Amino acid sequence: MPYDMLLKIKRFLEHWTLEGIARFKPDSQIDTKNSPWPVDPVATKDLHIRWPAIYQWPPAAKWVDPILFSLQKKVKTERANINHSLDGVILFEMEYKGEQHIITIDYSDYFNINEEAYRLSSLYFKMQYHEDGYKEKIIIPGGFIPNSNLIYGILPYLRSIRDKKKFNYDVYGRFSLEFAKETRKKAVDLLNEQKYFAYEGGVKKVRYVQFLSEVAKSKVCIDMPGNWDFCFRLIDYFAVGACVIAKKHRARLHVPLIDRRHIVYAKDDMSDLVELCRYYVNNDDAREEICKNSREYFDKFLHRDQLTNYYLSTCINSL
Repeated sequence: MPYDMLLKIKRFLEHWTLEGIARFKPDSQIDTKNSPWPVDPVATKDLHIRWPAIYQWPPAAKWVDPILFSLQKKVKTERANINHSLDGVILFEMEYKGEQHIITIDYSDYFNINEEAYRLSSLYFKMQYHEDGYKEKIIIPGGFIPNSNLIYGILPYLRSIRDKKKFNYDVYGRFSLEFAKETRKKAVDLLNEQKYFAYEGGVKKVRYVQFLSEVAKSKVCIDMPGNWDFCFRLIDYFAVGACVIAKKHRARLHVPLIDRRHIVYAKDDMSDLVELCRYYVNNDDAREEICKNSREYFDKFLHRDQLTNYYLSTCINSL
């Protein structure tokens, strides 16, 4: 059998093995005993959450269900008919020490806030949180999440692939042109036209598990904006532990990213994108330090259990 056919079969089997693992091991967890946001078990006994049974926009589940998933393991949580049908947000009710509070999670792709939700809320977690912040003190960064809960079942396998450092690709980045078309196309063109390293990706998307597998086999991964600054791809990269080179985000996470530590930022016009890729492709020590830090950042701040601790402890300490 020709070698290229054997390689295709190998990749096919690997893809479906990972997808099977993801589906049958969806609850891979992390030790949160030393979480940056410890949650007092005594305090949670006085806390009861009513979470909307139906979302105004069903795809919102992708953004907020990971938080619900972890909340259900930590505090009394029930699904309820909560009649707040507002665009770009979900509102849940929290009873703490006998007092009722409304908490907003704003998953909107834009920097503006939902004014009606803000007026109703005791706390307002915003995922696309502008780097300059907001005048309203109750509006705080909401972090961000991976593309799917499936990733938690296969993280150990993806990381073991990445740790072998048997790379198939120098620089990797797949982008549809549905969002940020000009920016993404410019980045892809720059990477395709250079001759210093091999670039894999372009404007053709693949299945999620294949994408993750390719990330694990790449020296450098490229992040470009989606409909707005943050997109799921960035968090997926961090989960695997990639060396990420990105166009500077105007949004910030609940724990700010540090350039050249957790991530590498290119100039706004991307004039140094190719040179940065070339440097990190060829400089193993610098690249692997970024990889180590991005993975640690995910485990400490972005894993769904850590992010939920952040939400819970913020609520407990603020209300």
